[in-house]
Amino acid sequence: MNKLKFLAFTLVIALIVSCSQQKRYISYRVQEGETMQDIAKRINVPAEDLVRLNPDVGETLSSNSVIIIPNPEFKKTIPLIQNPTKGTNTTDTSSEGNETNETSTPSTNDDSTEVKADSMQVVRTVYEYKTHVVQPGETVYRLTKMYNISKDELLKLNPEFPKLRDNLLSVGQELKVKVEEKKIVYISREEDLKNHVTHIVKPKETVYSLTRFYNISKDDLLKLNPEYPDLVDDKLSIGQILRIRPIEEKLASDDVTFYIDTIAEVSEPIKLALLLPFKAAAYDSIPAEKIFNKVKSKSAGSANLANIITDFYFGAEMAIDSISKNGVNVDVAVFDTGSRGKLVQQILDEDKLDDVDVIIGPFYSDKVELVADDVNAPVVFPHFSKAQGEFSSSKIVKSAPDKETHSNALVSYLNEIYNGETIFVVGDGKKQSDEQVEFIASNLKKNDSIQDIHILKPEKGYIKKERFTEKMKPNSHSWIILTSDDKSAIANAINSMVVLPEDVTAHVFAIDKNKAYDEVNNNTLARVDFTYVTDHFSQEKDENVKRFVKQYRARNKDIPSEYAIRGFDLTYDILMRLASGEKLSQTFKQGISMRLKNKFDYNKKLFGSTRNRGLFIVKYNKDLSLERLK
Repeated sequence: MNKLKFLAFTLVIALIVSCSQQKRYISYRVQEGETMQDIAKRINVPAEDLVRLNPDVGETLSSNSVIIIPNPEFKKTIPLIQNPTKGTNTTDTSSEGNETNETSTPSTNDDSTEVKADSMQVVRTVYEYKTHVVQPGETVYRLTKMYNISKDELLKLNPEFPKLRDNLLSVGQELKVKVEEKKIVYISREEDLKNHVTHIVKPKETVYSLTRFYNISKDDLLKLNPEYPDLVDDKLSIGQILRIRPIEEKLASDDVTFYIDTIAEVSEPIKLALLLPFKAAAYDSIPAEKIFNKVKSKSAGSANLANIITDFYFGAEMAIDSISKNGVNVDVAVFDTGSRGKLVQQILDEDKLDDVDVIIGPFYSDKVELVADDVNAPVVFPHFSKAQGEFSSSKIVKSAPDKETHSNALVSYLNEIYNGETIFVVGDGKKQSDEQVEFIASNLKKNDSIQDIHILKPEKGYIKKERFTEKMKPNSHSWIILTSDDKSAIANAINSMVVLPEDVTAHVFAIDKNKAYDEVNNNTLARVDFTYVTDHFSQEKDENVKRFVKQYRARNKDIPSEYAIRGFDLTYDILMRLASGEKLSQTFKQGISMRLKNKFDYNKKLFGSTRNRGLFIVKYNKDLSLERLK
């Protein structure tokens, strides 16, 4: 029986080859009882490579099903799936059963032909769909019955329309309702790469840094680049060309340059000055518990500041140690600026900052210009302050994005995803909130597709729910954009969105997640798809963050706060940029950096200070997890 099966297999192969005209890959009809392992063994290729060529089939085969296999008559010595060689060698000798690097040159002998790696053919499955244009009065239920498909199938066919899950349709919306035809196409790898956003691997880059920078999962990166199975072990080769996402899904941020950490060979140490208000003299005779404990301290604000400064310093200290372990010599001078920065002038008068390369601090915004006017080094303001908009010195680096930058980021994102939603911009009647309302509304109106924007403010301290619902059309989706930091205004608006008329849904956005949102239940935030702009974010299972937390706890007997992580991220980023041997301002032009939780995208005004535009767009999911959208 086995001999008959083998003869039948050989005959089918012969017939296919006779009309294949030396294609690299050919179709093969599965015989009864055959497995993927059987076929792989007979044609001498790894079974996992055969599975990759047939992603829709898997390892279980049905009799008479058709799969793709390498053409046995194709003589060129290019492997079915190419792997990068270990290290950074760019040449290798290829032989039967061996894999070559993407940049390697196959060996030449009597029965092989030299070819470029980019001439490798890529097998792609192309689908053609039957579509339906939504008409007035139609519902998701009616469409599923019309085309005999389930709601889940409709969602799978149309992932770009997630609101189908909430039974929301828009008139004129074009939906895929059925797979009409599935084709196997052969294209060169070079042509296939043109159909994708790609990235060329540079020195020092890692799988982790690439997935975080492009906001894709490691699984997605693996699926898009099956010729590089070593990615699963986080192995990259310099010069490797990786697919990031299909070209039709390209994001504006995909064109942004990624800053590459480099360490120059220099003998001189980096001279860093930290200016922080430890208030050592004031705390000299006070027990620690009365300094840091909000209950036992005379002032909760004072205890809060003491914790912030100490945590920030502990984080900065760990960054300095980490940089030093990488072979960078850092000379650190720590200065106590005293209560409200009273000692800053004394420090300047004693010329203690004349010879430093960079200054992180002071912590009080009213002392920053004073320091910048007196020194030659860059002055990095370490946190956000409403007063930072007044900074004018070209030496000042604002490390935390301001509110206008937050608003710009949200407007940019909404313009990218707008699809006919009804838009409400909600303020609280206060000056800062009203300015943000006007800024957001005026910038959204620049989008030709957006016709109407409804601006709502409290009347007698309250916004009635009817003021929203009377402008919400049936079978529609609305955006509610909040600019307030007032607890009552925020709770009022969000609670109004929890229960809406049938077939009407709302998505709540905010320019930041300020303290007022802490008063709103997380389940409520998830129900309204709460989405906000933030200057810090990391995935829950981020191994780098976990490692930092473990080291911080071992060292400081405490869990790191956001200020500790910011102290680490900011100090590490500044020192790593200076370790390149270039001026700090020059490194700002070389790309965006992403550390544990903070993103640094610096931009210098022609006549003014440098600002950070590094922000994330984050959304609450129904399971209360946080998802980075941008």
